[in-house]
Amino acid sequence: MQNDYEEFKKAVQSFSNWLDSIPPYEYSMYATILAYIIAPMLSTNAQNAFGNWLEQVGQIILTISAQASATPTSDEYTKLLQEVDNLKKEIAKLKNSN
Repeated sequence: MQNDYEEFKKAVQSFSNWLDSIPPYEYSMYATILAYIIAPMLSTNAQNAFGNWLEQVGQIILTISAQASATPTSDEYTKLLQEVDNLKKEIAKLKNSN
Protein backbone atom coordinates (compact mmCIF):
# COMPACT_ATOMS: atom_id res chain seq x y z
CA MET A 1 0.00 0.00 0.00
CA GLN A 2 2.83 2.40 0.91
CA ASN A 3 4.57 1.58 -2.37
CA ASP A 4 1.39 2.40 -4.32
CA TYR A 5 1.17 5.73 -2.55
CA GLU A 6 4.80 6.53 -3.35
CA GLU A 7 4.21 5.68 -7.03
CA PHE A 8 1.09 7.87 -7.06
CA LYS A 9 3.03 10.68 -5.37
CA LYS A 10 5.79 10.46 -8.01
CA ALA A 11 3.19 10.49 -10.79
CA VAL A 12 1.53 13.60 -9.32
CA GLN A 13 4.92 15.32 -8.96
CA SER A 14 5.79 14.44 -12.55
CA PHE A 15 2.42 15.78 -13.72
CA SER A 16 3.00 18.95 -11.68
CA ASN A 17 6.41 19.46 -13.30
CA TRP A 18 4.83 18.97 -16.73
CA LEU A 19 2.08 21.51 -15.93
CA ASP A 20 4.71 24.04 -14.82
CA SER A 21 6.52 23.66 -18.15
CA ILE A 22 3.50 24.42 -20.38
CA PRO A 23 3.28 27.93 -21.86
CA PRO A 24 0.07 29.81 -20.89
CA TYR A 25 -1.76 29.59 -24.23
CA GLU A 26 -1.01 25.90 -24.64
CA TYR A 27 -2.09 25.32 -21.04
CA SER A 28 -5.51 26.82 -21.78
CA MET A 29 -5.76 24.95 -25.07
CA TYR A 30 -5.05 21.57 -23.40
CA ALA A 31 -7.73 22.24 -20.78
CA THR A 32 -10.22 23.16 -23.50
CA ILE A 33 -9.46 20.08 -25.57
CA LEU A 34 -9.70 17.82 -22.52
CA ALA A 35 -13.06 19.33 -21.56
CA TYR A 36 -14.41 18.83 -25.09
CA ILE A 37 -13.25 15.20 -25.05
CA ILE A 38 -14.71 14.40 -21.61
CA ALA A 39 -18.00 16.36 -21.71
CA PRO A 40 -19.77 14.33 -24.43
CA MET A 41 -19.10 11.13 -22.49
CA LEU A 42 -21.07 12.41 -19.49
CA SER A 43 -24.72 13.16 -18.95
CA THR A 44 -25.67 16.75 -18.18
CA ASN A 45 -25.99 15.90 -14.47
CA ALA A 46 -22.64 14.10 -14.50
CA GLN A 47 -21.01 17.07 -16.27
CA ASN A 48 -22.37 19.35 -13.56
CA ALA A 49 -21.26 17.04 -10.74
CA PHE A 50 -17.80 16.43 -12.21
CA GLY A 51 -17.27 20.11 -13.01
CA ASN A 52 -18.28 21.11 -9.48
CA TRP A 53 -16.02 18.44 -8.03
CA LEU A 54 -13.05 19.72 -10.07
CA GLU A 55 -13.87 23.26 -8.92
CA GLN A 56 -13.89 22.12 -5.30
CA VAL A 57 -10.57 20.32 -5.66
CA GLY A 58 -9.11 23.44 -7.27
CA GLN A 59 -10.41 25.73 -4.53
CA ILE A 60 -8.97 23.50 -1.81
CA ILE A 61 -5.58 23.38 -3.55
CA LEU A 62 -5.61 27.18 -3.95
CA THR A 63 -6.53 27.64 -0.27
CA ILE A 64 -3.72 25.35 0.85
CA SER A 65 -1.27 27.17 -1.44
CA ALA A 66 -2.35 30.62 -0.22
CA GLN A 67 -2.05 29.60 3.41
CA ALA A 68 1.37 28.01 2.81
CA SER A 69 2.68 31.15 1.12
CA ALA A 70 1.31 33.36 3.90
CA THR A 71 2.72 31.23 6.72
CA PRO A 72 6.44 31.58 7.39
CA THR A 73 8.54 28.46 7.87
CA SER A 74 10.06 27.93 11.31
CA ASP A 75 13.41 29.31 10.04
CA GLU A 76 11.69 32.38 8.59
CA TYR A 77 9.74 32.82 11.82
CA THR A 78 12.96 32.60 13.88
CA LYS A 79 14.61 35.19 11.61
CA LEU A 80 11.59 37.48 11.97
CA LEU A 81 11.77 37.20 15.76
CA GLN A 82 15.48 38.03 15.67
CA GLU A 83 14.75 41.02 13.46
CA VAL A 84 12.09 42.22 15.91
CA ASP A 85 14.56 41.85 18.78
CA ASN A 86 17.17 43.82 16.82
CA LEU A 87 14.67 46.56 16.12
CA LYS A 88 13.71 46.72 19.80
CA LYS A 89 17.40 47.09 20.70
CA GLU A 90 17.80 49.87 18.13
CA ILE A 91 14.75 51.67 19.54
CA ALA A 92 16.12 51.33 23.08
CA LYS A 93 19.48 52.74 21.95
CA LEU A 94 17.75 55.70 20.28
CA LYS A 95 15.72 56.38 23.42
CA ASN A 96 18.83 56.24 25.61
CA SER A 97 20.87 58.49 23.34
CA ASN A 98 18.41 61.37 23.82
